[in-house]
Amino acid sequence: RDLRSARGSRQAAPTARHFACGFTLVELMIVIVIIGIVLALSPPLFSAGVTAAEQRAVARSVAQTLRFARSEAIANRTDVGVEFNLEDRTYQLPGGKKRGKWPETIQLELTTTAAETVDPKHAYVRFYSDGGSTGGRVTLKVKEREYRIDIGWLNGRVAIDES
Repeated sequence: RDLRSARGSRQAAPTARHFACGFTLVELMIVIVIIGIVLALSPPLFSAGVTAAEQRAVARSVAQTLRFARSEAIANRTDVGVEFNLEDRTYQLPGGKKRGKWPETIQLELTTTAAETVDPKHAYVRFYSDGGSTGGRVTLKVKEREYRIDIGWLNGRVAIDES
């Protein structure tokens, strides 16, 4: 009986404190400020990913243009050169066919023969009718990441290497 009376008195006795469920306006404002700070700091984290994807796309595009030039040289039994204009940041086949451009965020370095270097801003990679080429390397750099496109002089093979 004592046990029942103790329970009954506990339930019947009013509590001194009444706790409300929910959040105060101050707590909500703090959370909103924290979310704003995180969003303000996150674009630099995502921009590196976009640049890497963009760099990969440019490397593939340059390699595709080089491979196309090799195919054209073999099919037409003539020399075909891919012009690189480092000033305008463009590359193209003769006559403006297969023209491409790389963004300013990507640094391109071209290694080719002295005979194919017109001036410090213009150079060619040439493919011959037998499938060979002048050879060389196109390097695309963004910060620590780089893509190297190697062009074999003997067989004109174009290969992309990421490092």
